[in-house]
Amino acid sequence: MKILNSFRARIIFLISLIFFLMLVVMLLYFRSNNNIPWVIIGGLLIIGLIIHLFHKIYSVNQQIADFLMSIRYDDFTRTYSKLSTGEPHYKLFSEFNAISDKFRDLRSQNEADRQLMHLVLENVDTGILCLDKSGKVLLDNKALKAIFHKSYFPNLAAFKHIAPALHDVILSLPVGERIVQKVVINDEVVQVAIRHFILKNKEDEVRLYTFFNLSGELSSEEIKSYHKLISILSHEIMNSVTPIASLSQSAADMLKSSDPSNLDDVVQAMEVIQKRSSGLLTFTENYRKLTKIPQVQLEHILLEPFLNQILTLFKHQVPNWVELNLQFFRPNLQITGDPTLLEQVIINLIKNALEAVGDITDGKVLIVADRDEQQRTLIRISDNGHGIPDNNLEQIFVPFFTTKTTGSGIGLSLARQIMRQHQGDIQVVSEVERGTVFTLIFMG
Repeated sequence: MKILNSFRARIIFLISLIFFLMLVVMLLYFRSNNNIPWVIIGGLLIIGLIIHLFHKIYSVNQQIADFLMSIRYDDFTRTYSKLSTGEPHYKLFSEFNAISDKFRDLRSQNEADRQLMHLVLENVDTGILCLDKSGKVLLDNKALKAIFHKSYFPNLAAFKHIAPALHDVILSLPVGERIVQKVVINDEVVQVAIRHFILKNKEDEVRLYTFFNLSGELSSEEIKSYHKLISILSHEIMNSVTPIASLSQSAADMLKSSDPSNLDDVVQAMEVIQKRSSGLLTFTENYRKLTKIPQVQLEHILLEPFLNQILTLFKHQVPNWVELNLQFFRPNLQITGDPTLLEQVIINLIKNALEAVGDITDGKVLIVADRDEQQRTLIRISDNGHGIPDNNLEQIFVPFFTTKTTGSGIGLSLARQIMRQHQGDIQVVSEVERGTVFTLIFMG
């Protein structure tokens, strides 16, 4: 009967039937003792119907309990049978399926969002580090590992192994503040901009740090360097042009007077003018070298024969008390570059290193070629000389800055420009009375 298709109707029918049978059994029991067998049969029917009623109610409760358990443990793989419209549990099971489908869609969307967030975090240039209250790392990304050349950050204490000062800066950095910290990583000076945020996660606080590598960017230090360059250019030109103009006027006046006694003064003035003009021409030629670097002619360069050939040039220039060595940690290392321009850079760095150890009895200059974890090719020229003072270290790449009495001050500036034309860089690390390391970095 269609009227009994619904669960509620069946329960009402069973309860009514049990109640009716109970009345019949009671009536038979009180009317005659001969009806005892029928009373027993009726009692058994009543017990059977009660058990059937309990089973129906229990089965529904069990289905609801199973469904709630699957929600609790995020198990939405179960699909309830597609029952016909005539079954009493059809509507209940249809709702179960609809809710399960909704949760599956939400979980799929959350997983897609999580993968998108992970993809974004792994492809941004900014290093990201999330910590809980205890300092345990909750999240880090590829950029962070690349900046510090470290493959694993278990906790904040990992920064102590990179640089103790960096660890202290991170701990003491106020929320919302930004600081630029210099860090030496694998003999490279890296300027890192660090920021600190606090995020609320339910009842917990999450500390978020961002790290951005400023190396290679136009930093405030480089802007200051260009200002210094303009100042040097202006100063040098004015120092040359002013006396030339004054002496030229004086010589012209002396020649106009037609006084033979002024002839020696005119000759002397001309000699001074000639000397200052030659100095200005030399200065202008050095500046032209900085501004007109030839276009690079790229070739595949096998480093071992290339560097050995350069060292041959210094064979008779190295003092007996100085060691000049070349080391390779990987066979068949090669780069793509302009051999003429790169040779100029390396010769200049080796020459500087030899000058730095010239008065040291056990002087050592070492050239090492290798690859780092980022698959960059590195050429390091190190010495155990007197080192470079911190106040000069900031300026050694500034054009025309030099501490030598005979230097032009363009060698290192020229070297940096050549390296940047090769999509690379040059880094320096130095410690007074310990030595200096120059590193040429070639990408890829």
